[in-house]
Amino acid sequence: MSRGQASQGYIDKVLLPNIAWALWLLIPITFVGFYPSYFSTLKAPLIIHVHGALMVLWLATVIIQPWLIKLHKIKWHRSLGKLSYVLMPTILLVGYFVLRYGYLRVLAGDVVAPPDYYPEAASADSKAADFIVIGSLYFFWLLTYYTLGILFKKKIQAHATFMLAAALTILGPSGDRFLGYLYYGLGWEFNAFAENFTFGIIFLIFGALLVYHHKHKLDLWPTITVLVLQLIGVFLFHKMPFHPSWDGLAKMLFSPN
Repeated sequence: MSRGQASQGYIDKVLLPNIAWALWLLIPITFVGFYPSYFSTLKAPLIIHVHGALMVLWLATVIIQPWLIKLHKIKWHRSLGKLSYVLMPTILLVGYFVLRYGYLRVLAGDVVAPPDYYPEAASADSKAADFIVIGSLYFFWLLTYYTLGILFKKKIQAHATFMLAAALTILGPSGDRFLGYLYYGLGWEFNAFAENFTFGIIFLIFGALLVYHHKHKLDLWPTITVLVLQLIGVFLFHKMPFHPSWDGLAKMLFSPN
């Protein structure tokens, strides 16, 4: 399927109807999610400010790109896509240093969880590795989905599916915080349902997209690939904390020693 077909309305069958509108919800979710810890004070190390600025640019790209397709501005879509060849590697590089900052922060003794959260024998390395589990998973997902989106940029359906998955990695950090503050405000305990809620939303979106693709007799492998990668990530999310293999890998990747 050629890119030219996108300008003839093919793209409307590739993603769920009104997805371009739905992506606007990422703005209030992100703002509210990060308001208490970041936007309300703007007190953070330089690396966090740089990361925040880059993610705002990525959020803008995520929202603009589907509209450029929807409005048949394919040349503009391609041009903005080429700019992401610089933006995304920069986001990932800075993202690594953000993860490293978080790891070293806990390693130095910063308290980021109640004492009874940790296993009794948990070492400082293990606590630091646990703190960056979720961030590392979203780093992996963003890197993987964006790379797949670029590799399959000439296959419109696969490209759109993988880029949607890359876009929705924003929902994780912001959505989890949003839900956490909501639970806290209501006096509820942040339970397993809340912990897995954002994961569930992503599964629902791509499960619906799988049905949608099947209905329109389109390739199913891109959406299945996303669902499998999500499933692997969720499995790792529950198995990585305080696991010796992850503790060792995190130490190798982020420890200065």
